[in-house]
Amino acid sequence: MKKYLLYIILVAVLPVAGCNKFLTPDPTDKYAESVAFSSEANAKLYVNSFYPILSYYGLFGSAYLGGNMYTDGLSDIIKTAGSTIGSNGAIANIYATTPGQITPDQDALDIWTNAYYYIRLINGFLSGVQSSSLGDSVKNELSGEARFFRGYLYFLLMRNHGSVILLTELTTSKNNPRSQASDCWDLVASDLDAAAQYLPETWSGSDAGRITKGAAYAMKSRAMLYAQRWQAAYDAATATLAMVTDGTYALNPSYAAAFRSYAKGNKEAILEFDYSYPQLTHSYDAIASPGGDDSLYQFGGDIQPTQELVEMYEMAGGGAVDWSPWHNTGVTSTPPWASLEPRFQATVLYNGSTWKGRTLETYPGGTDGWIAYPPAAGSNRGASETGYYLKKNLDSTHTDLVNIASSQTMVEIRLAEVYLNYSEAAYQLNQIADANAGINAVRNRAGLPSLSLSGDALLSQIKKERTIELAGEGQHYWDLRRWQDAATTLSGIYVHGLKVNNTGSSFTYDYITCDDAPREFPAKLYALPILSAELVNNPGCEQILGW
Repeated sequence: MKKYLLYIILVAVLPVAGCNKFLTPDPTDKYAESVAFSSEANAKLYVNSFYPILSYYGLFGSAYLGGNMYTDGLSDIIKTAGSTIGSNGAIANIYATTPGQITPDQDALDIWTNAYYYIRLINGFLSGVQSSSLGDSVKNELSGEARFFRGYLYFLLMRNHGSVILLTELTTSKNNPRSQASDCWDLVASDLDAAAQYLPETWSGSDAGRITKGAAYAMKSRAMLYAQRWQAAYDAATATLAMVTDGTYALNPSYAAAFRSYAKGNKEAILEFDYSYPQLTHSYDAIASPGGDDSLYQFGGDIQPTQELVEMYEMAGGGAVDWSPWHNTGVTSTPPWASLEPRFQATVLYNGSTWKGRTLETYPGGTDGWIAYPPAAGSNRGASETGYYLKKNLDSTHTDLVNIASSQTMVEIRLAEVYLNYSEAAYQLNQIADANAGINAVRNRAGLPSLSLSGDALLSQIKKERTIELAGEGQHYWDLRRWQDAATTLSGIYVHGLKVNNTGSSFTYDYITCDDAPREFPAKLYALPILSAELVNNPGCEQILGW
């Protein structure tokens, strides 16, 4: 694949439709299908209306918690800012400490209605394109694109619920039961396989930017880890990594540059969504930037790395750090931030960091400030509670957060993740050499030495490398759930930070707790509920066990 850029020709606003509307589709005679499928160009415009799905469910979208970037705030590596409903990141904080707020009547992680709305549209497209007079090769390619999106949506639904309703054709039935998990994962796999089969490795000309074979294999390598289908995940990752050999993909020599567009020379980007100011934008910079980037203190600081994440990083060149001296108050020694490996430097902003031509000041009264949690009036007003800001994915050239929205590319899947998917699947298949090779690929890019591990130590390292490599990319909470680690990792714990105190001539550092209550994860959260309203509209569907 030469590149994977999503230039949206037809931008669709993601609508919300009730389950009754999904199960009783509008009559097809109201749609000008003869026009939609009268030419390849028209059919492509139809498919283009599915591409915003990636934006909506991706890192810069709003499908979860009012902002998908907040999902890591449900874990131990990110603290979100707000404490009252209406302030950014508040729902993540509330769910993290009071998960009983998630019920069948309200759940800010729910995607059921919108996902099935799009599944219905995709099913209608697949039916129409196959009965059209378009050539077989065109039908196959367009169907491959559509099936990629359907497989992706079913993967997200399965990630939430563990068992869902399988519909591959339009239906008027209101009594559709959930299917067995194995059947659901079969559909995810078959849809992504079809996409990989029918889509080219590269597109050219005006088609550049459409879904490709590499994107389908990479997504399958991710999805099959959730399904615990290790061989399928391993094979899909292997197929993607084969495109490294032919020069299509490569790890970016610079970790900091690994989140840029393929068109700008980043061969690590396999699946991405390109924004274009002012037509297609997002608000990531306004949400995540240090408070000092906005002189009015209207924005920023809503996604903050925790001390737990910071302490996972190694020294530059390798080697663990003993953080115990900083687990106290009034410490005068400067933490070893400047000596940590490149992934830390590209992910975390800390007191004294150089950012946009200035020095970050995260202490009380500093330009970027510090604030206790919970903040007054429920909003941190751009200050940090952990003493850190998330640097990853910020646009360092974006200076007017008040008047100009963001437009940097969202990279949904990077080659580094595929190496980690490969490593984890290989471990589960007892392919120990391959498992080590996968993690060493990402470690070596960061200037860290290779490891040769086995057994529990290898699995632990795979999880650690994944946490570090993908920190702040919206995957860690979901990984903890699929590893079945969340109930132990996220129960009865508080996240921490380092409060910096400016004495005028030097700094002191206090190890602080940044939650006002312990985080909890009851085991039933491994499968989220279906909203009650959906069950009323579809009495054939039973609620998820435990809800």
